[in-house]
Amino acid sequence: MTTSKSFHGATLDDALSAASSGLNVRLEELHYTVVDDGVDKVVVEAEVDPVAVLGLFLSETFRAGMLDITAHLVVGEDALEGELEGQDLRYFTSSGGKGLDALQYLCNRVLNRRLTEHTPIHLDTDGFKERRAQKLQERAEGAADEAVRRGAPVILGPLTPAARREIHLALADDPGVETESDGDGFLKRIVIRPSRRR
Repeated sequence: MTTSKSFHGATLDDALSAASSGLNVRLEELHYTVVDDGVDKVVVEAEVDPVAVLGLFLSETFRAGMLDITAHLVVGEDALEGELEGQDLRYFTSSGGKGLDALQYLCNRVLNRRLTEHTPIHLDTDGFKERRAQKLQERAEGAADEAVRRGAPVILGPLTPAARREIHLALADDPGVETESDGDGFLKRIVIRPSRRR
């Protein structure tokens, strides 16, 4: 996820300060190893710690909003996984999870400005996204049936990118309909129309 670089200074503090400045992160957001602890020079291998960057961002965001939410972060196989817990999760899971999607988007922007390689971030709380995906699939199938029955397009939305993706995937193998996103900006509609490929 990240690439380490060498930094040096007269003391460990100087070397870490150089690493912090060179990687454009706070000291708390560094992961480092002392490579050479010489008399006049200390050399460290340092890299951005994605868990620390995201953990600090989320804790500061929740504290500023006076929200009782805690984030548990782990580096997964393909992404940084975050599980949110607390009393105020309703602010993120209401309205179909738009708040959770927006927070995940912000986390991706914050983290990937500091890393050399793109690292996807997935935030969830108590299986919310899996339940939402199931509901979206049912909604997509119902809209597809309606479009075929009426012989006319059915429009869903406006939806977040994550919700649109779930609907497109749910109907990708349905030969009876075609899907298309419509609109500008973050929230767009999905048009489900009878297939012209019949």
